[in-house]
Amino acid sequence: MKKILVLTAITSMGVGLSAQLPLDRPTFNEVSKQMWSDPAFIKSFVGSYAPLENVEPDFSNDEKVQLKEVVAPLLAGPTQSAAIPPLEKMAASGSATAGVHFVLGTLYLQEDRMAQAEAQYVEAVKKFPRYRKALKNLSLIYMQQGDYKKALDPLSKTIDLGEVSGNAYGMLGVIHLYTEDYVAAESAYRMAVMLEPSKKDWKLGLLKAMQMQERFKEANVLLNSLLQEDPNNVDYWLFQANNYVGLERPLDAAKNLEIVERMGRAKADSVELLANIYMNSGLYDVAYSAYQRAMEKGDAKYENMYRAASALAQVGSFNEAIELVGKIRQRFPRDIQTADNIQLLVLEARSKRALGDSEGAAVILEKVVEEDPMNGQALIELALYYRNRTPEPDYQKAVFLFERAENIREVAADAYVQHAQLLVAQRKFKDAVPLLKNAQSINFREYVEDFLVRVQRAAAVGPGCLLCRRGPFRAAATMGRSNVINAPVRDRACRQSVPKPLVLGATGSLSASA
Repeated sequence: MKKILVLTAITSMGVGLSAQLPLDRPTFNEVSKQMWSDPAFIKSFVGSYAPLENVEPDFSNDEKVQLKEVVAPLLAGPTQSAAIPPLEKMAASGSATAGVHFVLGTLYLQEDRMAQAEAQYVEAVKKFPRYRKALKNLSLIYMQQGDYKKALDPLSKTIDLGEVSGNAYGMLGVIHLYTEDYVAAESAYRMAVMLEPSKKDWKLGLLKAMQMQERFKEANVLLNSLLQEDPNNVDYWLFQANNYVGLERPLDAAKNLEIVERMGRAKADSVELLANIYMNSGLYDVAYSAYQRAMEKGDAKYENMYRAASALAQVGSFNEAIELVGKIRQRFPRDIQTADNIQLLVLEARSKRALGDSEGAAVILEKVVEEDPMNGQALIELALYYRNRTPEPDYQKAVFLFERAENIREVAADAYVQHAQLLVAQRKFKDAVPLLKNAQSINFREYVEDFLVRVQRAAAVGPGCLLCRRGPFRAAATMGRSNVINAPVRDRACRQSVPKPLVLGATGSLSASA
């Protein structure tokens, strides 16, 4: 089952579109802001203080007198909390009925004193197990605490006891959605929509439940209908964008996201998704522009913008990546910690290297290694600089840096391979073989295995052409590229395959050369 998350996954094959716009589980406070501002909801959930016949207990005669003469005037006054002290005194007596505990619990609930409200509702249900309103409010408290499994039982009992309302079924849908019972959530939301067809929350909940079941086509039918009724509803446009992503129609999703942006209602998440769609479609300039707009939003996050810059570098938009790094520094000066700054510096150095500015990249990398001696990516990048430096490579310093990187587990495999390629360039084939084997023991890759086999074959034959020994190995045809190591190729007169160079891309991942 697909999770609905922020679409920021950057993979080695490109920017992923498997995720969708954020439909994060809202905290209870977010839900309650809408619900408790709804007078109908308040009346339905909290209800009156008068008991309902058969499903709620009556008060004792003494309690009725106290409620009428003392509590009721206070409840009718400007501050209902003034009624709490006399009710606390009544509840403390051993003879208090369940109704007193309910009224006190409800006042606690309205005062946001949740632990005390819970205790009163539990006591009310203990004294009168069929107390429908107490069960309902108890469920509400458990939802606020984030314990949706615990909230299910009292709300289900409330419905079993005859509660038939849109709010009850809607909240049941919320519980099932959060406990990932999406079929039950759909059923509950359908009942809520039937009972309260004008309430948007239940329709959105129904759409969520359908999307989580990946029933995008059915959800789209409902969304088309909802958009005809209310074309200015931003939530519907965003939900449909999610649906189009699920239906593998990303450009249709982009149209919806553009509409939301033109409406002036877009948040950073939706603009980031728009940019990611353009990235996957090869529209890198348009994507870069969208990333910039996303960063201008108040809810933009550093982590997402860094991934965006990495994605631009990954597809070869190095100038844009460098520009975005600069804008990130301006936009998030307080969010960038030491580790984040180093991360940005490494990305900037890689991009400069890819653009041919090896000297500029080296200056940055020296600074990174000085600040963070265990930064494996920077060590490899700096080693590559010294290995490929023209006109005078510094193989000794490159080897020293590679050996340091080989001791850092996260980058050891790539460090071994790059070190091995340096030795291959020097025709030290036998010395390169154990390094490649070490790399494969950490992270097995087919193209590295192919390279290993060819190096082993070269080691067995020795310097010169593999078959006819017409002369020394020539440099790789792609030698001019600063990120490709010189590697042996066959003499044109020979038919024997020999090691091809492996490439370290601007994002730090090894791949076989073309």
